[in-house]
Amino acid sequence: KLTYFNLTGLGEPIRLMLAYGNIKYQDCRISKEEWAAMKPGLEWPHLPMLEIEGKTLFQSMAICRYLARQLNLNGRSNWAETQIDMTVDALNDFRAKVVSYYYLPDGEEREKKKAVLLSEVLPLYLDRFEKQVANNKGYLVVGKLTYADIIFLSFIEYISYMLDKAILEKHPKLKEHHQRLKSLPGIESWLKTRPPNPDDARTLFS
Repeated sequence: KLTYFNLTGLGEPIRLMLAYGNIKYQDCRISKEEWAAMKPGLEWPHLPMLEIEGKTLFQSMAICRYLARQLNLNGRSNWAETQIDMTVDALNDFRAKVVSYYYLPDGEEREKKKAVLLSEVLPLYLDRFEKQVANNKGYLVVGKLTYADIIFLSFIEYISYMLDKAILEKHPKLKEHHQRLKSLPGIESWLKTRPPNPDDARTLFS
């Protein structure tokens, strides 16, 4: 059972991994009010939360790493694992920079921050990810599909939505990588059938 809000956000990489692995689960999407009532009784006051085999996992990236080991989406050595971790950390840094803009109130400061993201932050990260895909047989890292690729798929959708912009147009290898991942069995089906019209995080948490 996966519990999260009716958002993509930090829950969607997990949903995509479960879809890729053809793992059946309950996709429990809760309201802000339901979360307020639930939170005091939890071991950790964070979502997403995955309940599996009588145990409960918190923290989105920890859940992704757990599923990666189950689905052979991890590295084959300590070095490979570290390379994947490094890429995932960079993806999370990228996401955090965009999120910090997205939650700002409308106004001049928000528009200035968006301009910096588009002119400086996107090239900084996307240029490097483009090189990684070029050097890793069409994947982000270690020359094979890993959970870093699936997190990338989810975060690019998330970031494009927040910036209201298709952000891969100047990065053909990343664009091809993105389309290929969307066509993977399980993931393609999920993207076609997932619940429509998710809540907007900026509205939900305001």
